[in-house]
Amino acid sequence: MTSLETVFWIFLFVVALPAVAVCGALYVRRTVGTDVLARHNDVAGFIYAVVGVVYAVLLGFTAIIVWEQFRSAEDNVEREADALADLYRNSRGFPAEVRDAVELHVRNYARLVIEKEWPAMAEGQSSDEAWAEYNELWRTYHQFVPPDDHQRLWYAESLHRLNALADSRRDRLLSMESGVPAVMWGVLIGGGVITIGFSFLFGTRNARAQSIMTAGLAVMIGGMLLSIFALQEPFAGITRVDSEPFHQIGRILEQWRHLGGSP
Repeated sequence: MTSLETVFWIFLFVVALPAVAVCGALYVRRTVGTDVLARHNDVAGFIYAVVGVVYAVLLGFTAIIVWEQFRSAEDNVEREADALADLYRNSRGFPAEVRDAVELHVRNYARLVIEKEWPAMAEGQSSDEAWAEYNELWRTYHQFVPPDDHQRLWYAESLHRLNALADSRRDRLLSMESGVPAVMWGVLIGGGVITIGFSFLFGTRNARAQSIMTAGLAVMIGGMLLSIFALQEPFAGITRVDSEPFHQIGRILEQWRHLGGSP
């Protein structure tokens, strides 16, 4: 999503929606009449309380689910990067040719995820180059036969971390499919329209006070909808999961190399 699109959605939810709500409230107030609206404040208040509570629960529940999905995507990225670092560290107990191959593929994989796969995930796709390097890393372990118990111990632990890498990668790519279904968006938007529109039916003596209350309600609902919209696509939305854990891999490997390969 470009910065221009981001500005558009922020303007729509936070500026345009309250403006339309205030205009609607003033229009109903002028058309129906303040006295007529005021006579129904008590009845409207009871109904509005029910409508407001139901919509608040729905809005809050959706926001929590979307936030948990976003945090889960961040956790998957961190676990994947951790598994890469562990693979490099564990390979220090292997022969030089295997150790160098693991380091090469770990570096290349982290670089390709950053340079190729992260932009591709914004389009809902993965990177063929990252997949190829990932498969090369697996091939390195498939071809290596540890000759002694010490190396077999590290090999078994490395396979465990390699499987963790595979699980985290798969979960990261599956996170691209997360989001709020269209039917739920229809309910959220429809509920927001009803909740804001219902506030037009109250009659107050002061038009400015009613405008401020209606605008505040619209800003709150618009802000919540914007938050849900921003977080629903962890790798393509307004707010995205950062690739910093993979950037750290390169820096960590350089530090360990300067320490002679001992983390």
